[in-house]
Amino acid sequence: MNKAFETLLDLLSWTPLARFIRTYRKQQLHQRTLKLRMSKNIDLVFEGILRRHSDLLS
Repeated sequence: MNKAFETLLDLLSWTPLARFIRTYRKQQLHQRTLKLRMSKNIDLVFEGILRRHSDLLS
């Protein structure tokens, strides 16, 4: 997200819209965390494949 949108959300979080903004930010955080975990798992699987089958890849 860009800086202006983050600033707007910060300002709106002091209004009655705070509940919706908090929900939106939690969803964004959850999505980013899920992507990072998935990326880490993919890296671990790939490293395992390289470790076990490196002789076939050369």
